[in-house]
Amino acid sequence: MVRWSASVLLSLIGGIRVARLMIGATAIWYATLLVFVQMKTMPAAIACLMLAGFSQSLAMISIAVILMRTASAHFRGRVMGVRMLAIYSLPLGLLAAGALIDEIGFAATGTLYAAAGLALMLTIVLHWRADLWHVHAPANVK
Repeated sequence: MVRWSASVLLSLIGGIRVARLMIGATAIWYATLLVFVQMKTMPAAIACLMLAGFSQSLAMISIAVILMRTASAHFRGRVMGVRMLAIYSLPLGLLAAGALIDEIGFAATGTLYAAAGLALMLTIVLHWRADLWHVHAPANVK
């Protein structure tokens, strides 16, 4: 339901700078996960997960929009195929997380994964800031 809500919200709002939305949503997603792993009460944890899911959905939809906008028509299928190949490696990270949870605990593992994700996202943004942040960058075309 949260993913559907973010999709509907993005379709209703026009003129968004998609790359900036992706950066902001990804930062909120990882920050929310950092807060979630420290939660002690169920209602707060549920609210935190709902916000994390909503922001993840905004980030993932934004990434797909950027890929489709910037890839030429005859490469779009290939680009999305490569994107799917990147997602296929997800189970390897989940297996490592299971082992880490046994060794250092859930909160430490969640903090490690979310902090690493946030750090890598910030590294990408800094490296490609001209292509992602500037108003006239192809990824930010309205």
